[in-house]
Amino acid sequence: MARKPVSVWIGQILIAVVGLLFAAIFVYSSVVAWPIIMRAAARNQTILVIAGLEALLKLALIAFVVWTVVLISKRSPLGRWFGLLCLAMLLAGAIYGHFLPPSRWQFPLDNDAQRFGALIGEATAFAAYVLLMVRFGFSRASKLFFTGSKVVA
Repeated sequence: MARKPVSVWIGQILIAVVGLLFAAIFVYSSVVAWPIIMRAAARNQTILVIAGLEALLKLALIAFVVWTVVLISKRSPLGRWFGLLCLAMLLAGAIYGHFLPPSRWQFPLDNDAQRFGALIGEATAFAAYVLLMVRFGFSRASKLFFTGSKVVA
C-alpha cells in the first residue's frame, strides 16, 4: 500500500480543524441565539421554520466535513474529490471574507510598505494553498494513495 502523502495529511488536518471550528461556532451561536429565536417565533412562526432549516443546513455541512475526513482516512477515491471540494469551499470562504469590511481583529495598514507587504503575504498564501489543492488532488503520490495501488520498492 502507498503511504499517505504529506499533502493528504495537511489537507485532512486542515479540513478536520476547520470543521471542528465551524461546529464549535455553530453550537455556540445556537445556544446564544435560541432564546432570541424562541421569543421572535412567538409572534411569527416562519422565523422558527427558517431557523430550523438553517440549523439543518449547517448540521448537514458539518456531517459532510466529518464524512470527508472519514473517507480520506479510508483511502476512498470519493474522499479525494470530497476533500478537494472542502478545500475549494474553504478557499471560497476566505476570498469572500477578504471582501467583507475590516474587523477590529485586523491590523491597520498605515502606509504603502505595509500594504505591499500584506499583498505579497496574501499572494504567497494563496499560491501555497492552490499548490496544496493541486498536490492533494492530482499528484501521482496522491492518486496512488487513493486508488490503493501497491508500490513495488
